Amino acid sequence: MSISKTNHRKTIGFKDVVTVVLFSVLTFIVSLVTAIPFSGSVYGMLFGGYALMALICGPIYQIMINKAPRIGTQILFFSVKALYMLICGQLLTAAVFFVGGLICEAICLGDGYRNMVKSTAAYALHTTLYGFGSFFPAIFLTESYSARMTAAGASPESVAATIGVYHQPLTMLGVAVVLIAFSIIGVLIGTKMFRKHFAPAGIA
Repeated sequence: MSISKTNHRKTIGFKDVVTVVLFSVLTFIVSLVTAIPFSGSVYGMLFGGYALMALICGPIYQIMINKAPRIGTQILFFSVKALYMLICGQLLTAAVFFVGGLICEAICLGDGYRNMVKSTAAYALHTTLYGFGSFFPAIFLTESYSARMTAAGASPESVAATIGVYHQPLTMLGVAVVLIAFSIIGVLIGTKMFRKHFAPAGIA
């Protein structure tokens, strides 16, 4: 099963850049919106907010890949979010996102952009790293994360409880499994949507 073919240009062009940036911003907005219903619970956010994000963004990703199946798309898709994190001063998260973009690009090199398995694997990795990258500071930069959250108004007790959750290996493994599963489901839904609604209309 392969991604819909458009033209044979291999590298990303200006039109593709605009498309990928817009879709990247859209997925970022979706991640913010899907977090709202689960913002009161760390576990809810990990297993609910991120899973819902992976599911809803799957079709968005699939349409983007069909519109811009070219070298550079994966890097740019992640780099937009990395730039935002860099502006916000989250250097570790920005670094994770940028490296993630490089890995996703490596997965899609060759026929990967037109290969369903490889493009889905890249998306699953993208959502997993996006989820984990968001709370990596709490795991690896615990003191600075705690100070930042406390300065933002969170109580020391709630911050300590949140950090404790992030340091539970089984919980993190569960989050990874859920993100990968919902990413795959999201892409499958996106594939059906594209073939039924977008491909017949010539949107590719």
